[in-house]
Amino acid sequence: MATVHRRKIGFDPDSRFDGYSAFTLIELLVVIAIIAILASLLLPTLSRAKQTGYKANCISNERQIIAAWTMYAMDNRDALASNGGDPHDTSTAAHLWVYGGNHGDPPTLTNRDYLIGEKYALFAPYIRAFGVFKCPADRTRWQLTGTVTTTWVPELRSYSLNCYMAIASTNMMSPLSTSTIYQMYTRASQLAAPGPGNRFVFIDVNPGSICTPAFGVDMSGQSFIHYPSALHRNAGILAFADGHVELHKWRDRRTQRPMAPGESYIHHGEAAGGNEDLAWIIQQTTSRR
Repeated sequence: MATVHRRKIGFDPDSRFDGYSAFTLIELLVVIAIIAILASLLLPTLSRAKQTGYKANCISNERQIIAAWTMYAMDNRDALASNGGDPHDTSTAAHLWVYGGNHGDPPTLTNRDYLIGEKYALFAPYIRAFGVFKCPADRTRWQLTGTVTTTWVPELRSYSLNCYMAIASTNMMSPLSTSTIYQMYTRASQLAAPGPGNRFVFIDVNPGSICTPAFGVDMSGQSFIHYPSALHRNAGILAFADGHVELHKWRDRRTQRPMAPGESYIHHGEAAGGNEDLAWIIQQTTSRR
């Protein structure tokens, strides 16, 4: 009768490894090296996939916000939602698209009621989820100091509205002293002449530069009042008055402004003469009267 040989699988403590082969150190090192190579190939792919997801989410957010802006004008006889900043005055009814003050006012970027509370935000009837106002690539947090403890809370808003859209001249940010020579859009119909596809409304803002609900643009081209975000692989996302949203790649390294050690925010009016990205933003902002 033929003898059937069965291959033994697993570890037999009584065998003392007789007739078995084990991994050598070299073979083990080869396996580890292969795993390391595979990880190095996969990690960039996973990172790109995550960034692609962030970009898609940010685009979706701005589409919802520009839709709210459009519906507001339709519901209010062509009038655009008011823009600007109004620090520390919460006594009146909602009078800005979202409420907020300046860099030094923590609730501006940490109080969800400023975004979706009907007492504070004109967009509250149109956008119910405060997460819509936050770019997922923005991981910025604010330090809030209470009477007993200090806590870190996430920054809740990443987007701002073109400062030449329905903002009071008395509320313009320096250095906009020449703002009176440029068109201030207060009604949707005023955007027909330049073409609504040529005027940005909302922009994804550098986390260190996010400030009032308005995005400041120095039309002289000499400085950045607020920097655009470059979190999407050195690109920013903008929503335009015709409703389309686009990704724009920044070309000047100065536009990709990181926060310096010890900075709590980026100050207004940093020199930017000759910056082609600022020149492009200016072209999409407004025009002379």
